[in-house]
Amino acid sequence: MNKLLLSFATIALLFAACEPSAPAEENATLTITSGNTMEISHEGGSFEITYTLEGAKEGAKPTVNCIAEWITDITVDETITFNTTANEGNEPRFAPIVVNYGSNMQQVIIKQLASNEAALKATYFGGEYYGSIYSAGMGNYYVFLSDNGFNDKGMDMPNSKYYCMDLYGPLYEGPDGGEITLPLGTYTLNTDNTPQMWTMGWKYSHYRETDSTGMSPEEVALDHATLVVTEEGATFECSTGDIKHRVVFNGQATIIDARY
Repeated sequence: MNKLLLSFATIALLFAACEPSAPAEENATLTITSGNTMEISHEGGSFEITYTLEGAKEGAKPTVNCIAEWITDITVDETITFNTTANEGNEPRFAPIVVNYGSNMQQVIIKQLASNEAALKATYFGGEYYGSIYSAGMGNYYVFLSDNGFNDKGMDMPNSKYYCMDLYGPLYEGPDGGEITLPLGTYTLNTDNTPQMWTMGWKYSHYRETDSTGMSPEEVALDHATLVVTEEGATFECSTGDIKHRVVFNGQATIIDARY
């Protein structure tokens, strides 16, 4: 190779060495693993957003911004934590928390319920099936949604919430005994107490909340109520006086055949 060609080759190598490579931030992938929406209670408190950052430099962390004054003390580490003040208003409020890393941008919409709203993520959804004993031609399912369920004796747990629903739906046609599948559909509160398909009887449906001993001072009647049951889970909305309730459960109800 002559000297001139060698010189051009050397210059090309130098330019290649000096050409900037894409920064690590451009090759990273930011994912919010706790979901891009978060519903929190009106009382406020401390909350957490989880994320993954793949392909980033070791020890790298995203930056976080939020202009809402009611969201405070945001910290970024392995997770993103923040505090909120209480919402004293009668309307829910919303604010985005924006998470950035390089050109990656994600946002989490925070919805804080109003002071007259109560939200619950239930861990228990179950009850008993009585067949058509109380409702000719229809199946009667008495079910509960609760944050803590029952103890091994079937008694209420201390400091727990219970939404009790007397449901009427299609008859179960499977084998006797064992577990029953709650029919998928929408059940609405029926205040005249006459069993009707896809309704919730008012007389035996209520809300109760236990104290530290597991006792409930009273059973609170439901003013309005709707239960939506899907293959993914259940959503229950009701009101008790001035309080609006919303309960969510992921999964299927566990219903025991109580006909025999």
